[in-house]
Amino acid sequence: MRTIAERYRITSPIGRGGMGEVWEGIDLRLNRPVAIKLINSADLASAKDARRRFNREARITARLRHPGVPVVFDFGDDGDLYMIMESLSGDSVGKLKDEQGSLPVPWAAFICAQVCAVLAAAHGADLLHRDVKPENLVLCRDGAVKVIDFGVATSPGANEFSRITQTGESPGSARYMAPELVEGAGASRASDLYTVGCVLYELLTGSRPFESRDLMTEITRGLKEDPPAMEKVPGELEKLTLQLLAKDPGRRPDNAVSVYRSLRPWAHDLPPLPGWVAHDLSNDPVHMYSAVLASLG
Repeated sequence: MRTIAERYRITSPIGRGGMGEVWEGIDLRLNRPVAIKLINSADLASAKDARRRFNREARITARLRHPGVPVVFDFGDDGDLYMIMESLSGDSVGKLKDEQGSLPVPWAAFICAQVCAVLAAAHGADLLHRDVKPENLVLCRDGAVKVIDFGVATSPGANEFSRITQTGESPGSARYMAPELVEGAGASRASDLYTVGCVLYELLTGSRPFESRDLMTEITRGLKEDPPAMEKVPGELEKLTLQLLAKDPGRRPDNAVSVYRSLRPWAHDLPPLPGWVAHDLSNDPVHMYSAVLASLG
């Protein structure tokens, strides 16, 4: 198998990220598993800003020190651009949703509350993720949710509008885009919270708020229509979801912390998720550690 930078040996594929491919690998020097993200140099000719975006993603992800953000160990150029990250034992929330359909209320709240904790850290560091969606969330075997792919992250007020036609934006991302971004406004903390609303709605109902096979139809519905009623969803949780999906950014919740606090009470008595989360985590050392820290809250 190929070895990157004479240190990181590729072992097996994980999948494709926002840009490039992600592989399982081994750090030969430290003898530990890693995830290896690669951008083929041949692809750079079709995306002039790929190198800048990749370098920015590596630096931003490394800058955010939070349990919900994968650790970046290394990045560079070895014929192909590479980023070496923490190996995650889990799979995407998008795959979970495809497998399960709608999730039980406690799981939807549990996942989105963790996302809000990560966004609180990002926003506190003056960063916007801009691409929160189920495929960019990894549910690990211990129940931790990791937010990945900071490739289009930016700072509030930056002159990089998130237009659908902008290089580097994918149709999947456009389906979760806040209405004001579609109309050309700059990204904001409120637009990040809109994406949380999209994810929460999807996990609770099994479908996106304005779902359509046709991308432009879905985007147009997001601009003009109210989301369909959320059947069998508790009223308070539906109200929170619709607040997050408000067309006017000023009518959304104030910040990620307030959304976290609204979701936290719903994240209890989680039913089993066989094949996804370990059945008994009572003696898991990470959970033991976290439980002690939680006593300070």
